[in-house]
Amino acid sequence: MGAKNPYYLEYLQEIFQKRCEKNSQYSLRAFARDLSLDPSFLSKVLARKKVFSLRSAETVIQKLAPENKEQREVFLRSVSEELACRSLNEFDSDLTDCDS
Repeated sequence: MGAKNPYYLEYLQEIFQKRCEKNSQYSLRAFARDLSLDPSFLSKVLARKKVFSLRSAETVIQKLAPENKEQREVFLRSVSEELACRSLNEFDSDLTDCDS
């Protein structure tokens, strides 16, 4: 697991960190609530054990950056690339150098 995290994970972690700095009581459970996600699912996403579907990624980025089209595109592209990478890894791990 020496590879860099996908953009969408870094973005989520950055937003979560900023919210924690603003409110010391802010938790992963609160973050999941704000994103309309199950807390255990969000925890697994942040640990790279699960990946958003494109539909859930769309919902998340709409809540985090509703007016920023460029941010939305980069976030969704990152999720899409992670999904593709994981699919290839399931088929044949020699086809990709993805780190999942």
